[in-house]
Amino acid sequence: MKHARYREHVAGVVCLALAAAVAHAWPGYDFEQWRQVSTWTKPSLDTPQTGRADLVPLLELAGEPPGRIDEIRAWEQRTTEITDVISRILGRPNDLHAPPLEVRVLTEETHDDHVRQHIRIRSEPDDWIPAYVLIPRPLPAGPLPAMICVHQTSARGKDEPCGLTGKPDLAFARQLVRQGFVCIAPDMIGFGERIPDGTLPYHDSLAFYRRHPQWSFMGKMVWDMGRVLDYLETLPAVDPLQIGCIGHSHGAYTSLFAAAFDKRIAATIASCGFNTFRDDPDPHRWSHLTALIPQLGLYLPDKAAIPSEWHQLLAMIAPRPLFVWYATSDKIFPDTQGLDAVFHDVGTVYGLYGATDDLAWHSFDGPHAFPDTGRELAYRWLGERFFPAGYIATPPADLAQWEQCRPILQRRIRQTLGELPAQNPKLDVTIIETQRLDRYERRLIEYVVGPDERVRAYLCLPHARQTAAPAMLVLHQTVPEGKRESVGLTGDPRLAFAADLAERGYVTIAPDSITAGERIDRFGPFDTRGHYLRYPALSAMGKMLVDAQRALDVLAQTEGVDSARIGAIGHSLGAETALMLAAFDDRIQATVASCGYATFAAEKSRLRWARDRWFSYMPKLRGTFELGRLPHWDWDDVLRLIAPRAVLQHTTREDNIFPQSISAYEAGEQARTIWRLYGQEDRFANLLKPGRHEIARETLDEIYAWLDRQFRQ
Repeated sequence: MKHARYREHVAGVVCLALAAAVAHAWPGYDFEQWRQVSTWTKPSLDTPQTGRADLVPLLELAGEPPGRIDEIRAWEQRTTEITDVISRILGRPNDLHAPPLEVRVLTEETHDDHVRQHIRIRSEPDDWIPAYVLIPRPLPAGPLPAMICVHQTSARGKDEPCGLTGKPDLAFARQLVRQGFVCIAPDMIGFGERIPDGTLPYHDSLAFYRRHPQWSFMGKMVWDMGRVLDYLETLPAVDPLQIGCIGHSHGAYTSLFAAAFDKRIAATIASCGFNTFRDDPDPHRWSHLTALIPQLGLYLPDKAAIPSEWHQLLAMIAPRPLFVWYATSDKIFPDTQGLDAVFHDVGTVYGLYGATDDLAWHSFDGPHAFPDTGRELAYRWLGERFFPAGYIATPPADLAQWEQCRPILQRRIRQTLGELPAQNPKLDVTIIETQRLDRYERRLIEYVVGPDERVRAYLCLPHARQTAAPAMLVLHQTVPEGKRESVGLTGDPRLAFAADLAERGYVTIAPDSITAGERIDRFGPFDTRGHYLRYPALSAMGKMLVDAQRALDVLAQTEGVDSARIGAIGHSLGAETALMLAAFDDRIQATVASCGYATFAAEKSRLRWARDRWFSYMPKLRGTFELGRLPHWDWDDVLRLIAPRAVLQHTTREDNIFPQSISAYEAGEQARTIWRLYGQEDRFANLLKPGRHEIARETLDEIYAWLDRQFRQ
């Protein structure tokens, strides 16, 4: 009790010191003494940022005139360089290897809506991280999202995020556990239980630097956050793909550094945690006034000599979700007026991944605080990116359970795809040319798919068609000729679906996909760099979905089309698009997908879906795949979302594009259970045929006969 009362006393001292913008170093820490203890030597780092008073644009390439990074590969090469520079400034520990994970539960208390455990996590052989773990009760089925709630610069440490003392505004763990998150609030080094009795924060910093003379407090905090992540990943109640961090002030910069260096952190919320070193009127706060990054002090007072900057650290987090709140009248981190430009620059990196929708920043005219308005925005933003409790990862037992799962699954896939437009402009369909063939008329048309973007497609209209005919959207494979193959003007005649079906009495439309046919831009066929420059918040797969929906709009307004009998068909790339379209657009009543995928779980080359150059379908998945993990959805889930509408999936055994193609057939059999729940199993056909990445003519006849049964009986 004596120590607890002392901590309450020094907390007031800490807050008063912060309010005065920390004019003097913390008692127990002295920069000159650090220099005597430390063996860290200032590296020679000649970086693009070195010597510049302004911030070097993140995507700028040296040269006259300067160039610009426009693909993920080049950016990730630069990220490696940035990471190396910041790592060298943070320093390295002295002969430290992560010990086996060891956790001790000291106490456990049950409250109305959660259980709170007091634990210790072994960080180093002779160092432990005290923490509180808050687990919702009653505990719902299925793993939950988790948040690491990092305290501000307060001697109270972890007590404040848990609402045990301090400011209610900063009780993140208590607030989020009530929203269904597992929360952990650790004491960072120099705070809470890690303050020696009778002292203030940072008091034992020199002892730390004697133990690790080439390291930094900031580096140690990144290490400790990694150990906290190691622990969270062992909890059955925690979804390891949904671990985020949140913090104000000290908690903010701790969270940002941790997220930059550990890709397991899936979302970050930071309030009032920094200003750029170059705009900071006193960057000595990082080196002389606190023990955080004393190495920075060797570059000062010449701020331009600092070889890295905050915008580079923030960009290391991309494309993972990042929310930042900052104050325009912040006396701890003053002169924040330049941060808006910083985040716009960081947004250019997010744009390479089609992920600008996951970067949010807000300023408010107020002091160093995270008020209700800011936290409400942050929690709403977080809730749009992390699953609610009760996600069903296994096939549901009944329709009621499936109806609960379905919208969550759609939402998760949408998050991967990016920000789909809420409204579409007027189609403005124009006929470019018309050609009359034996059984149908083929029109080359043009229509609007987005702002200042028009697409050309072939519209095939049978001569002798019913008053209201069935219609099919035909989506081509990965060929530069695009739509021309779909109507038999070039390429594989077995893939001339639009021409074949028009001869059978279907109205068909065959558009060019992005970067194909007449949509090839200066980067070349299926190079998506141009797409991400135009649509920085939308993946290429998301754009293909949006464009396919616009083609459906054209079909729906075409005279003589039965809007209740519209389907989609595609091979390879076209199959993927057709499945995704049917999963999100109920206007599709029958879908044919041929040789479209191997499941993520079986795929040996998963990064084909999130390439760093050329055709990058869904680049937000890169981090997940690079960690050797699987996302929350796979292609069998896409199939399930289409039920109970009709689907025919065609898979070949020796597919040379998708060597693990048998997994697609197996996914179909797993998805079949949903059709069975609806009593519509006869509407799902799952074909497994011999052959490579192709459709045999006899299989094509089987597919057309199946379509006729769906639309003509």
